[in-house]
Amino acid sequence: MEFVVNIVTYVVPFLAVLTVLVFVHEMGHYLVARWNGVRVEVFSVGFGPELYGWSDRLGTRWKISAVPFGGYVKFFGDEDVASAADNDALGAMDGDQRRVSFHHKTLAQRAAIVAAGPAANFLYAIVVLAALFVIFGQRVTPPEVGRVLPDSAGATAGFQAGDVVLGIDGDAIHRFEQLDQAVILNPDRQLVFQVRRGSREFDIAATPASVLRDDIEGLPKHYGDLGLLPANPAIVGRVYPESPAAEAGFADGDRIITIDGQAVDNFEQLQDIVADSDGRRLRVTVLRDGAERELFVAPRRNVRTDQAGVVTERWLIGIQRSAREPVPLGVGAALVAAVTTSYDMIVRTLEYVGQMIAGTRGTEDLGGPLRIAHASGQAAQVGVEQLVLLSVLLSLNLGLINLFPIPILDGGHLMLYAFEAVRGRPLTARMQDFAFRIGLALVLTLTVFATWSDLVNLRVVEFISGLFS
Repeated sequence: MEFVVNIVTYVVPFLAVLTVLVFVHEMGHYLVARWNGVRVEVFSVGFGPELYGWSDRLGTRWKISAVPFGGYVKFFGDEDVASAADNDALGAMDGDQRRVSFHHKTLAQRAAIVAAGPAANFLYAIVVLAALFVIFGQRVTPPEVGRVLPDSAGATAGFQAGDVVLGIDGDAIHRFEQLDQAVILNPDRQLVFQVRRGSREFDIAATPASVLRDDIEGLPKHYGDLGLLPANPAIVGRVYPESPAAEAGFADGDRIITIDGQAVDNFEQLQDIVADSDGRRLRVTVLRDGAERELFVAPRRNVRTDQAGVVTERWLIGIQRSAREPVPLGVGAALVAAVTTSYDMIVRTLEYVGQMIAGTRGTEDLGGPLRIAHASGQAAQVGVEQLVLLSVLLSLNLGLINLFPIPILDGGHLMLYAFEAVRGRPLTARMQDFAFRIGLALVLTLTVFATWSDLVNLRVVEFISGLFS
């Protein structure tokens, strides 16, 4: 029974997301190929034996194949699913066949057809994000520092509550999420922050500390941390059951105005007062439904040990801050925000990959199919919106990876076309075959490495080893 539950929880959402993204990618190739007059023989989601399919009036075989990890479009004149040329068949073609053959199109046409797959993935991400921003709105947290944790890297660098971060290393930022993402991805690397404090603007050089923290999948990872928290109004978003706040009568939506007569301007100030209370009873004034109410709450001590064995002790009352209300966007503004967000995601991904290549970040964060399936299941449990957002991130990554100059990927084909443009003629069939073999070996090696990383990080290897030790 547990096996069936895991299939439904993890495998089904993963295959649903993967099928959509593969279909979008291959549809990009298909549409631009048809637009350029190329005959498409096969459109397949998946590889291997056909499970279900049909043929349209143009002679294209549409099918779903047994192995769901990928897909392909086979053009007229292709020898295999990697679009290698069938030289014997190409030489025997008559004039009508040459007009619909992929390999007889101009260099620009072939490049456009190949680039259309990654472009479709980028377009999917932008369109879906824009739709989400129009329908649900965009959550925007201003890049204002609400609290600087004591003894943190941010405190050492000189950050203060109320600072507004304008840019990082010369790149402008407009949301606290951008600040957070840059810090997380750069542990132990100095960053230069452009800061506005009152009427003054100046730079602060700060190095995020490397901290071990569980990611969204519950796996321990090293992240950068400055100890900076965004400025948030002191509005209760959630009251934890059986907490001191629940016993005191707090409710979702309460706006905390004062504590023991002291005005509270933001959630960070509330946290500071509770942390310094040593458990004494606090008199809290809240605004609820337009009327003020007085509540009394005694914070409870909370002791926690993290993955590194570090013990932290805090006083808590058991409430969570309210998330900022999404800002509804019009179609134009949503498209601009979607393009900006997609660009930020791509830049961060490239930085991430660059750090792994340079050796400044470990490869344990490299995720393969198992990790993607695990993340899909986690996102599906949170809600459809989260699963759609995950599909956006995966679509951008799929488009980006396919542009890498590795033969067998779209980027590898574009690289060979660049050589053809410089030389004035294509590489020889033997050289292309050699390049594709190297590309296939690289992709298979990376897949095996990523899958092994998944097995280790998901503790499958540890579990199996424990069965025999």
